[in-house]
Amino acid sequence: MNHMKSSIVAVLSVLPFLAVAQENYTLRVNIKNVNPSAKAYLNYKVNQKIYQDSAGLVNNQFIFKGTQKNKMKAFVLLSHEGRPVKAMEGADQVAVYLENGTIEVSTSDSLTQATVGGTSLNHDQQEMTDILLPLKKSGRAIVAAYDKAEGNASLQEKLKADYAAFEIRKKEAIETFIKNHPNSLVSLNLLLTAVDPAQDMLNARTLFNGLTAEVQNSANGQTYKNAIAAAKMVEVGSQAPDFTVKNTKGEDISLASFKGKYILVDFWASWCVPCRKENPNLVASYNQFKNRNFTVLGVSLDGINSKQQWIDAIAKDGLIWEQVSELQGWQSPVAQLYKVSTVPANFLIDPRGKIIARDLHGDQLNQKLKTILF
Repeated sequence: MNHMKSSIVAVLSVLPFLAVAQENYTLRVNIKNVNPSAKAYLNYKVNQKIYQDSAGLVNNQFIFKGTQKNKMKAFVLLSHEGRPVKAMEGADQVAVYLENGTIEVSTSDSLTQATVGGTSLNHDQQEMTDILLPLKKSGRAIVAAYDKAEGNASLQEKLKADYAAFEIRKKEAIETFIKNHPNSLVSLNLLLTAVDPAQDMLNARTLFNGLTAEVQNSANGQTYKNAIAAAKMVEVGSQAPDFTVKNTKGEDISLASFKGKYILVDFWASWCVPCRKENPNLVASYNQFKNRNFTVLGVSLDGINSKQQWIDAIAKDGLIWEQVSELQGWQSPVAQLYKVSTVPANFLIDPRGKIIARDLHGDQLNQKLKTILF
């Protein structure tokens, strides 16, 4: 609170509101076939600290009761032998939302197959799961078929097109769910995981602005709002943030030193197969436009133990433009500054230092450079 209220009446009038704001929940995990010694664990985060509650099996149920200040996402983990579950990765688990009321989780034997319900947010969670599960299965099937078709170039090309169509269907399904549930934390958490503002600013803004004020002002809402603000620094039309990084010889190279030229800042790594496949296209583009006030600056996400692999890849792929790297992998401050979450990624910057395009690959880069350099 920003100021103290002296009135006793004012203080008392606030108390009922504070009491209502508490989320008093009962979570019942109903499971038919499980070892009698099994235990369930409830993991949730408060103020960036992870807490874990546990429950034993009673009449084929694990029951948790608690109170939280705010509605929140949590995870129920099942230990079939009763041993503590410390790592989330690979655990038998299901997501739930802790809120007022009785939350129901039901399954025959595994939480990965469980259905959730009982309260509004958990009904939303189940609806989202029902929508996305068949899509995820379809995506996995296409990937498996692609791997199986190794050596059959025409079939793999068709499967690539199938996967691109699948990605569009998945994106549309996610957007539709978020638009149809503007007052749900499920929509916000889906937005957090599925729509990166640094990759899709327009969609991020549109979908976030469509959520209710209550959801936008939640803890995760503030996190997403901050992500949008940070991504704005590197969206098309923004001034490219400057940086200085050492090249292969240990010399400091700054982005500012390229002012006056069109420059493509290219994020890649020696271990990145798609990057290496893209490099011949980039070499061709560089050779075609290098005499027209255009150059490239490579920023590698190789790690501290990969310096030689980085240098070898530069030589093998014929990357004759300037190359820099902090040799910190994904912890690269420049990659974080530019909100790079996948490679290859690139930013085309004009002579005044403004970002005019991003993620141009293959002939896309050539077409863009032809429009501005000829």
